[in-house]
Amino acid sequence: MGGRMQTVQRHGADKHDPQALPVMALAHNEANILPEFLRHYRAMGPVSFLIVDDGSTDATPDLLAAQPDVTVFRPVAGSSYARDKVQWRSDILDAHCAGRWCLVPDLDEHFVFAGQPGQTVAEYIAALEREGAQAVVTLMIDMYDDRPLADHVYPADAAQTLEQAFPFFDGPSAFPDGYTMRPITRARAEKFPCPPIQFAGGARDRLFYPRLDRLGSVGRRAVRKWMGMDRPINARLAPWERAIMTQVSRRYFAGRLNCTKLGLLKWQAGMRFSGGPHNVDRPLPVSESIAAFLHFTFTRGRAGIVYIAERGQHASGGAYYKRLLEGDTLDRSPVFDGTRRYDGPADLAGLIRPIPGY
Repeated sequence: MGGRMQTVQRHGADKHDPQALPVMALAHNEANILPEFLRHYRAMGPVSFLIVDDGSTDATPDLLAAQPDVTVFRPVAGSSYARDKVQWRSDILDAHCAGRWCLVPDLDEHFVFAGQPGQTVAEYIAALEREGAQAVVTLMIDMYDDRPLADHVYPADAAQTLEQAFPFFDGPSAFPDGYTMRPITRARAEKFPCPPIQFAGGARDRLFYPRLDRLGSVGRRAVRKWMGMDRPINARLAPWERAIMTQVSRRYFAGRLNCTKLGLLKWQAGMRFSGGPHNVDRPLPVSESIAAFLHFTFTRGRAGIVYIAERGQHASGGAYYKRLLEGDTLDRSPVFDGTRRYDGPADLAGLIRPIPGY
């Protein structure tokens, strides 16, 4: 394969295996969780990593260079994450993954799906092909521990896995707790039509947003009836249903974090993500299954959140993390009545689901 890449260049040897499942990710100062990232995806079967090292100043560059299955890229001079991350991914995926299934996680995300551990990712992809799907909608599930967020530190020499160190998540709950699924807006669909739905919820949603009741009883009933996690991904909506959901979305969900991704998809040359791998600009057929990214966003304690806020490269310039620093949220455990413990994908029932009929 190959192809000219304008925003990133390979750094070191080309270790890509065209027969293995590509795992494409961006890295920045994540040496503490990088070994866990590699462990998790290697356990899924033959994989080949394509990773952009975005100016890391910790041990990340040395760790990446030492791996036998990681091809490392670096941004060209003048290229930046905030401006060019979409193009970084497109350049690499166009060159190495066109026409192939690939995983596109962040370094703090572990992909899981219903059917594990009995079903391999290769078997899952074969079932997706039989379904006629080319993309899997993936729910970001924030993982945490029962201690203050300021103390959520995962050292590079940790004896535990990330799942063991941060074993809790927000389980299925009645609105306004738990997760919801709603159709994307018409404006969104015109630019980035895949996937046709968007998730909201999870620990960050609870922490970043106060539970203000801006809906009233009718709106709450509408959310519970039409925006549950059991609704079809590819539902056809009557005009009046879409009108109600659009109104509810504007009143309650506007500006909230998007915890939807396309973690596994069949890449088409020239395709582009909306920013991160949340949406793509082509109407790919989407599976009725739901997978998950176990999201370990809090692993470097208070100092890590300060760094994210000051770097300003996350959504809205890191505004959500800046908000965390303003109150006492970091000094409290995120555990609440809806918290569940994770010991394996079966514990995510009600949030993830298999392909119908498989």
